[in-house]
Amino acid sequence: IVGELTGYQLTFLPASIISFEDFKAANPEGQVLSRDTGFARNYNRLPYAGYDRVDNPPFLYTGDLDGRLLPKERVAAVTIGGVDVAFPFTLLNAERVVNYAVGGQDIVVFFNPGTLSVFASFVTGSPVEVGATGVFEASLDGRELTFSPQGENFVDNETGSVWNILGQATEGPLAGEALTPVVHGNHFWFAWGAFKPDTLIYQGRS
Repeated sequence: IVGELTGYQLTFLPASIISFEDFKAANPEGQVLSRDTGFARNYNRLPYAGYDRVDNPPFLYTGDLDGRLLPKERVAAVTIGGVDVAFPFTLLNAERVVNYAVGGQDIVVFFNPGTLSVFASFVTGSPVEVGATGVFEASLDGRELTFSPQGENFVDNETGSVWNILGQATEGPLAGEALTPVVHGNHFWFAWGAFKPDTLIYQGRS
């Protein structure tokens, strides 16, 4: 935003916020960040108290609020082909899978309940479930796929293969294959709406 590279943008990398249980299952040799950082910061002290109350205004934000959703409703948000879409967690929790087209691209949004918010557990010791999302291109090797929920996983309707929250096929004809992740963010609505006021909000299956 300042300097000789003003106007340039770094390349976003796809990343999901998921439970450690799901991460460990998919990456048994994965590394975990240590709290032994050499700094005296208290990593058990929460600077964002109250951020699990979706109906309260965020205390670190003073701009106008987009009233289409509650301020701290969590959303899975994507931008494809110049089109911004937000998928509210409340609807994702109810539907578990959303097959959708954004900016000419067919995508699928997976949702798993159970992933805990870090905010409440630090302060009260009472964990709050917020869930986890994964967003992927809804095709593999040129073949379009559609998906449905199946227990804690997902199944494609074309081959019956079973997929996890990371877009990896774990059972069935496509076992070992992986969907292409779509860059998305798990945001509070007030923040995404402030930067993307023209965002379309997913309204659920009609």
